[in-house]
Parts: sequence; C-alpha cells; structure tokens
Amino acid sequence: MKEMRKPLILTALKKYADDNPVRFHMPGHKGSKEFATIFSEAQYDITELSFSGCLTSGEGVVAEAETAVAEILGAHRSHFVTDGSSISVLAMMYALSKRGKKVIIPRNSHKSVYNALKLFGLDPLFLECVQEDGVLHQRVESAEKYLNDGDVCGLLIVSPDYFGQIPDLRLARDLTKKYGKILAVDGAHGGHLRFVQPEDYAGAFADVWVDGLHKTMPCLTQASLLNVSDPSLEGDVAEGLSLFRTTSPSYPIMASIEYGVYFAESEGAERFAAAFKGAEEIKATLAEQGYEIVIPRDRAKLLVDCEKSHVNCAALNAFLEERGIFCEFFDGRYLVLMLSAHTEIEHLERLARAMTEYREKAGKTAYIAQKQCICRVLPKRIIGYAEAESAPCEWVSARQAVGRIAAESFGIFPPCYPIVVSGEEITEEAVQIIEENENVYGIKNGKLKVVKEKNER
Repeated sequence: MKEMRKPLILTALKKYADDNPVRFHMPGHKGSKEFATIFSEAQYDITELSFSGCLTSGEGVVAEAETAVAEILGAHRSHFVTDGSSISVLAMMYALSKRGKKVIIPRNSHKSVYNALKLFGLDPLFLECVQEDGVLHQRVESAEKYLNDGDVCGLLIVSPDYFGQIPDLRLARDLTKKYGKILAVDGAHGGHLRFVQPEDYAGAFADVWVDGLHKTMPCLTQASLLNVSDPSLEGDVAEGLSLFRTTSPSYPIMASIEYGVYFAESEGAERFAAAFKGAEEIKATLAEQGYEIVIPRDRAKLLVDCEKSHVNCAALNAFLEERGIFCEFFDGRYLVLMLSAHTEIEHLERLARAMTEYREKAGKTAYIAQKQCICRVLPKRIIGYAEAESAPCEWVSARQAVGRIAAESFGIFPPCYPIVVSGEEITEEAVQIIEENENVYGIKNGKLKVVKEKNER
C-alpha cells in the first residue's frame, strides 16, 4: 500500500468552505447551514471561481488533477466528465465518426452507443455475439471481416459488460492495428480494473476508452473519465466533449473522480482483494446450499444463477430486500451484485446468511423465467440498421408489432442494451420480455415503432 496523493480539488474546496465565505455566486443554496443539514456536500458545491480551476478550459487544480490521473492510468490525456459515462461515450463516438461512416459494435452496446449512431449518421456493423447461459459473449475475431472496409472507422468493444464478461482485448488491439483502425472501449463498468486486473484494463489496449468510476470506485454518481492514448484523436475528442459535456460541472463529482483514482492507486489492490476473497468464500458456502454462484472474469461482479440454483429470481430478490440487502438488478435468471473496495466481509456474510435462510424457507422452488435481458433466440435481421432508422414508420401496439421490423431499438434497463435492434424482426418473446418489465425504453404508451409495410408506404 503506497501513500495516497493529496487530492487537489477536494483540498481547494475544503479550504474555501472552512473560510466561511459570503457566496454571491452560483448555486442558489449558497452553501447555507440550513441547506447543508439536508445535503451535506453543499459546502463544496460551487461554480468556477478564481481558485477552483475550470473543467471546460482545463485550468488550475482541475487541469493538474486531470494530468495526474492520466499519468496513473497510462493515458496521453484524461478528461473528467461529471454527467455520466453516456456523455463520455457520445464524445468518443463523435471522434470515431470523423474517421469513417461505419463502426463495428456488439449488439449488447449501451443505449448511448445507439444514440451516437443516430446523432452522427454512423452505420453499425454488428460483431458476432453468442449466447451462453443467458449472457451474450462478444466474438472479437468476427470483426476482421469488416476491418478492411475503407468506410469503417473502428471497432468498439464493451469491456467489462454488466455481467462481468471481458472479451479478448489483445486480439481486438492486434486486429485494429493490422488494418489501421481505431479501437474504442466502453469500459463504463471497468474503472477499477487498472488497479486490480491491469491485464484486463481497457487502457492497456485501446486508442480511446471510457472509464466509468461511480459503479465500482469510491466516487459520486455520474463520475466518469474519457481517456485518450492516441494523440491524433485528442482534438476530436475534445471537440466532442465541448458539444455534449455540461458547462456547469459538479465540483463534488470532480473532486470524487480525483479522490477515487488516488484512493485506488494507494489502497485499491488490497481492498478489492479482500472483497474478492470474501466472495470466493461465500460462493463455497452457498454451493453447499445448492446455489450456483458465478464469479466472472471481472471479479467485481457476483452472479447468482437462479435457473441452475432452482430458485425464483424475483422472490429471492424481494426476500433479500426485506432483510435490507439490495442487489444491482435481476433479469429473471441472474441476480447481479456489484462489489467494490468498500464491500466489507460482514456484508458478504450477511448476504450468505440471508440466502441460506431463503433456501431453508423456500426449498428448491420452481425457476420462473421473467424479465430477461435478451431473447433466448436472438432476433433475425431483416434489413440494415440505417435503412430501418430512415424508413417510413408507424407506432403500433406491442402485440401488433410481433413479426414486424423494428424501426427503433428497444430494451430494458439495467443493463440498458436492446432486446431488439432496428432492422430486426420483433418476436413474441421480445414483446413478452418488455411486457414483464417496468423499466423499458423504446416503447411509448405500450406501442413500438415499426417499419411500414411496403403496401402502406
């Protein structure tokens, strides 16, 4: 464990708050004691001042912090983003769009990637994905058939995904270098890997990549980094950020980005290792109770395979919540739990006790599949993505949409990637999935957007 660096932004904010200033600046709560009793971080919530630096122009303590973080991550440049990894993805995709009109992506790309396709007129070429035990796996080798296309700007990989899968990043790098293309990585779930599994860290391979920090690092929600290793991309990345990133960044979030990276550099390996060891121990304990626990390559994920465990996923989740244990999400088959450097052994032991109690009360109940993230048989592509997005369309009820061609992708969140992608056939199973889930996107008032039949155009 090495000594932690002094956080520059947080130090500046603390000094300002300790001086008890009179605030004739934004925001309107003025850091008042009355407001701070409700929102404790209010004293650090400021705007750009003479001492605080500026995110959009990269001055002062903000610029110094970004430089230090880039050094730690091995990046040419690291940009702080306080409005979530979706903005980082948009800026990254903007940079790619300057180098071609086609991009290779996996179908389980985040909704923000699909938004970028629309915004920048990019035509996606889909990486082959295979479903194994209800989880999509990206087949990186399938990208090579597209990489010699002169219109292809690059390859985007999701690593790790919501289920902890990490594709072959080394192969992705080798293939893109072979054909002179850009390798972009959406690592919204992988900010911790630099410190605990550097061999799987996106920054070891990518030309440009997103680090989502709030998911697994000690950072505030919406903390993200957009990193560049290829200097030739920096101008377009910066331009993309200027288009999409807020002009009113949160100083508490910026401070937490810097703090989180310094903390992970200092204590991350040891603290994560303790959490991972505890997860392995409860996996062994729960195996004796008949639970199938999956620890994927990204060990910050812990998956309960409810199908193989013969338990009702929704019922188990509800039982845990009744005992004050809240998981990230469940999809009908898997209960997904996320670990961090602040996951305590006692938390894992409490989880094991509750799951043991559930097994004793419920026994081996029938597994009920519901609220899946993907169809068991992936939908068939009928027309191209871009063609579907631009074709004459109409909104019809979900049931009437069965057998029609999707004109807009739709899915559930989390994990916020599509069940059916534009240009694919809408299946009965896909409609059933969205009907069984409250958190859906791409559906409005029970209706889906479909391509008009030729005789209707």
